[in-house]
Amino acid sequence: MSDQLPLLSYRLSTSPTPLQASTPETATQGRINVAVTADRDDVYCDWIQIAVPGDAQSGGAYFTEGPNFSTDSSEWALGSMVQVSGKHIGLASDALFYRAIFRYAGDDSAPIDGTVHFGLSGPLSSTTGMLDYHLAEHSDTSSDPEDYLTRRQVLPLPVTPPVFYLHTFLARDDVSASAPKTRFRAGSSVYLSWESNGSDFRLFDGNGNLVHEGPETFFTLAPGSLTLDTTFTLEGSMASSAGSGGSGFDPVYQYATLTLTVPDPTLAALTVRGGVDARSTLEVHGDTSLKSSLTVDGSAGVGNALTVSGSTEARSSLTVGGRLTARNSVDVEGGLDVAGTLNANGVLNARDSLNAYGQVEAVSSDHYVRIRELRGPYGEKISLNSNVEVLAECDVTIHEHLYVTKDIKINNYGVLSDRDQIGLYNTHYGGYLYASTYEKDSDRRIPYVWEPGDRVTESYWRISRD
Repeated sequence: MSDQLPLLSYRLSTSPTPLQASTPETATQGRINVAVTADRDDVYCDWIQIAVPGDAQSGGAYFTEGPNFSTDSSEWALGSMVQVSGKHIGLASDALFYRAIFRYAGDDSAPIDGTVHFGLSGPLSSTTGMLDYHLAEHSDTSSDPEDYLTRRQVLPLPVTPPVFYLHTFLARDDVSASAPKTRFRAGSSVYLSWESNGSDFRLFDGNGNLVHEGPETFFTLAPGSLTLDTTFTLEGSMASSAGSGGSGFDPVYQYATLTLTVPDPTLAALTVRGGVDARSTLEVHGDTSLKSSLTVDGSAGVGNALTVSGSTEARSSLTVGGRLTARNSVDVEGGLDVAGTLNANGVLNARDSLNAYGQVEAVSSDHYVRIRELRGPYGEKISLNSNVEVLAECDVTIHEHLYVTKDIKINNYGVLSDRDQIGLYNTHYGGYLYASTYEKDSDRRIPYVWEPGDRVTESYWRISRD
């Protein structure tokens, strides 16, 4: 056996740091990673062996089960993990060890370059003290394998008594199970996990409702339960309950929080005192009250009433199931569908269709509803049940017939039409034009002006249209 030290450099990192022994109630998962680098440019190596103790005969801390070995490099092939005695790793002891060999699969004619990481993780015993991490490499400064030697090194790692910890509270989904996330679509199935040596855990949502309780260090939220931004609080303890025979026992708790955001929340009610800028769909099933402006790039649907104190701009469709009250301008580039009453005290601009199944009204004397072209259903009449006033310098053009059931007046004077009866009064001499009984001949009669000026039956004339 060679007593030469390795030519490669090995730097260890652990989780937790330092490693902690297990408790009788909870096994502590210990993770050991090693970064392997060549500090010189003439090191050749074809395999690296890692071994950790697997029973108490090693004289220190050990792993109670075979750990999982891993590497981050495709140039190093991982062999199977096996149980061996100390004699198989160069020791005189019969203690049990878990061993794995990583074989180099790269270009064996080139020296080792860069950094490769090897890892192992598994449950630790309740024994404290030192845990010996055994390394062996088959290497040399020559590229000829006949010159390679087995070089060994032992790196001791301290294992301390267990200290209650709770950390690494993370969320993942089914799509990217290996990547932690904090943003999820509404209704997603969310997998929560954490690391702890506690024995009992309780998970609360943002309203303080108990979501999960038990010894597990993971929990999956039911699909549809995450509908809006929520901060989850995780409570861990070493004792799930106090003993029945004691009194005054107060468990020690550790807490961790995790905030998950939902870009498409489903809200029962929304009150916003600042601006609301939605880049996509906004769906609200309850009442919505905005103290400032509302801007929606996508479509917006509100199940009940929508009140906006500032301006409202929907760059796609806006659907309101109840009353829409906008105290400033409303600008809709797509369709506006309002099932209830639409009140706009400011400017209402719709660049597409405006469909209101309730009332559309200007609620103050200094606001107007301006319509460029007024049309009703094809072939049907439009009825106006109020007065219509045409302002000065504005014309009224009628391309077909004008039907008036009552008088047409200009400056409160009636306009003459066919079959109207009138009297013709001479303003110079006075008196009404009078149809007398005097005949000029058999076809013509001589009219006179009735000088007394009184209306008599003979002074009435009827307008007739040829």
